[in-house]
Amino acid sequence: MRLVNRSFVCFVGALSLGLIACGGGDDDDGGTIDPTGTNNTFVVSALNLPENAAEAMMLGLDIDGKANDGVDNQLGMVLGSIGALAPDLDLQASVDEQVDQGSIILLANLLAKDLTNASGVGLWVYLGDNPTPAACTDANDMVCRRHLAGGATFSIASGSPTDAKLAGRIVNGKYTGGPGNVTLQIALAGGTPIDLPLQRARAEFNSVTAAGWTSGKIGGAISQADINTQVVPAIGDTVRTSFDETCDVGGTPPNCGCTAGETGETLRGLFDKTPNDCTITDAEVQAVVSGFLTSDIDLDGDGTNDALSLGIGVSAVAGTYTPPAPIL
Repeated sequence: MRLVNRSFVCFVGALSLGLIACGGGDDDDGGTIDPTGTNNTFVVSALNLPENAAEAMMLGLDIDGKANDGVDNQLGMVLGSIGALAPDLDLQASVDEQVDQGSIILLANLLAKDLTNASGVGLWVYLGDNPTPAACTDANDMVCRRHLAGGATFSIASGSPTDAKLAGRIVNGKYTGGPGNVTLQIALAGGTPIDLPLQRARAEFNSVTAAGWTSGKIGGAISQADINTQVVPAIGDTVRTSFDETCDVGGTPPNCGCTAGETGETLRGLFDKTPNDCTITDAEVQAVVSGFLTSDIDLDGDGTNDALSLGIGVSAVAGTYTPPAPIL
């Protein structure tokens, strides 16, 4: 895996992300979807982002298919190093909270004859809605996760992709599928989620049963164009939100009234450059971020890398909903 200035990239790529995924694409790994299979429906109970380099490698997948190249998880390696620069921005805690409270609901359907050994297995992934029971008892519920006990019912969210798939096989309880397309949806600092399409996406789920699976991963390649148009502006919004908490926006440079030792002070030093006016603009964020989020995947085969790889962990429990009729 090719990495550039990891200590900084870890920070700018990982500001309070939450992720949801919805899936699709073609396959060359599992053959034709078996139309006589049975729907096995699940809800994601945990999304795990790398917390160090070793976890980034563990959660990575071979996206580019290059011989002797190993797994690809460039952006995952970035996320795994966040604590080195900005420990106050706890990425995993933010994701956990959104999953626990039902802000992120990810539904999966494995269409298969058998969950132990089967070929031609289809995986569809949808955005979910309307959990019963609700995720939290009330506003004072600090634990929530009532919808993740294994017996909850859901509906597919309006606007969720429903007609695309990853296809693969199950061998000794392990599902392997792809390549295809998967759309990750990221929410930065609780903001409005943005779509982030993954190309050449793959998925692996271990020890699959009707009750779910306790470990797995999903990953793919994010085009540089999507990084620039989707991720960077969202990072800008998150940077400004964090900066505003402990600094005076439009205050007096060079310190801008930032509280010493707080995240805002770090952000001021990183982003408030041209001009140094105690305001962080999208252009300033773009100038810094674009120099470090270096592509590691060549999507169009022209010999030039034009996408970043990403891999995350995913676990699931049984969940009840009615999948749309699959397009095979």
